[in-house]
Amino acid sequence: MGNGWQKAPKIFFFGAGKIGKHWLIQFKDMGIVPDGILDNNKDLWGTVCGGVVVRGPAGIKGVDFDYIFITCRKETEVVRQLTGLGVAENKIVAGDFHILNHLFYQARDTFWAGGGIRAPKGDGSQKILFDLYNGMVLGGVESWSYDLAKRLAGAGYEGKYLATDAAGPSVPDQTYPVHVLRYRGAEREKEKIGMCVKEITENLPCTIICNFPQHIFWSACMVKHKYPDRIRIIAVVHNDDWPYYYGYGLWKGYIDKCMAISSRIQEKLFLSGIKQGQARRLEWKVFCKKTLDKGRKREDACLQIGYAGRVTMVQKRVDLFLALAKTLIKTGIDFRINIAGAGDYSGELRQKAEEEGLCTYIRLVGYIGRDEIPDFWGRQDIMASCSEYEGHSITQSEAMAAGAVPVITDVSGARDDVEDGYNGFIVAVGDIEAMANRICSLYHNRDMLKRMGERAHRAIYNRQKGLDQAGAWLGLLKEVWQQ
Repeated sequence: MGNGWQKAPKIFFFGAGKIGKHWLIQFKDMGIVPDGILDNNKDLWGTVCGGVVVRGPAGIKGVDFDYIFITCRKETEVVRQLTGLGVAENKIVAGDFHILNHLFYQARDTFWAGGGIRAPKGDGSQKILFDLYNGMVLGGVESWSYDLAKRLAGAGYEGKYLATDAAGPSVPDQTYPVHVLRYRGAEREKEKIGMCVKEITENLPCTIICNFPQHIFWSACMVKHKYPDRIRIIAVVHNDDWPYYYGYGLWKGYIDKCMAISSRIQEKLFLSGIKQGQARRLEWKVFCKKTLDKGRKREDACLQIGYAGRVTMVQKRVDLFLALAKTLIKTGIDFRINIAGAGDYSGELRQKAEEEGLCTYIRLVGYIGRDEIPDFWGRQDIMASCSEYEGHSITQSEAMAAGAVPVITDVSGARDDVEDGYNGFIVAVGDIEAMANRICSLYHNRDMLKRMGERAHRAIYNRQKGLDQAGAWLGLLKEVWQQ
């Protein structure tokens, strides 16, 4: 790491069509020109595309290079073709995220070559920047960020939220001012990275808490490459999703601390190259009374099943609540599924529930404020989640703290709180039948429902008893500036 010039990588594109031309513009903007373009179209061999010669794939044999970027649609077929030609898989880069990740990494020096962005001398005060790449939306990452911001502001830290305009409904927080990066109108990647690098640079010295392995994180690393003594990067892994491991793994030399939200994630970080001393478990608090005051219901009382979070098919698979409701109806039990939150699937979910006659069983509560969360979970008997992947669901902890028994899929963070069959149930991802069976068993055995709810509450209470979240972060901020 540092601001010394790096050896220029030797790269090739595979694909001289529309996609290849798009990426050629993006790379040239960042001062990087590929050494050649490969293409299966023989008619293009020997021609020049954007100043770069096009050749046949066989021409790569015996050539020394760093990477081949797949810049065409048939990614799977091309990867198979290249490996057949003897190209190592770790030298093949496919997919927009991977290409962008490598583009900015390779442009750490060329981006700064033109000058134009300079850091102010500063007044000595250190700011805290929060990466809100998805905008100020309703989500666990954003809620966690707002809570941490309040704690740090209470300790006297100045701060700022960095958000983009590429997201949906906004749920703003007033703790710190927000700077919105206008990405919707930006066609060039250099423009996107430039506006973010400029904003971070103007706020030096700072510590940036990166929540996503995307443009704001890449920009922070590029600023650290230029000004290594004036910025610290704390990268948080909120989801057990491959972009985190790949993105943070490539830029690991710029990360001061990498916070893992679950034990499963921490183990995977080590596999991605993050060092033992670099990774740390992230702990947080949710509202949890010392004693649980949940009343006992009659055996025939309607079972309240809750969900709170983003109403979306991607990751959360809220659409599967339709299948869960239909499965439960067949068992003859009396239940309601209460869905709190907002998202891009809200309208379609409501429409499908009406079309399939499920409105009696599925109730869309809509967005509820943070201060309403404890009361919402206090009214639920069960917390259900159909997620395909998670980090360590804050909603899961909030529900258990209120005595709602979790019936959830086996995702990251599930087993950090839930002991299957003791204080909740864990089923395979996508197994709606198993989820319905567990819910039915709780419906018919209210004593077990009560015991498991008490154990769920105790697990959260004991986990965060004595936890000083603000103190831990103040210590962490001090530590990264002393290393």
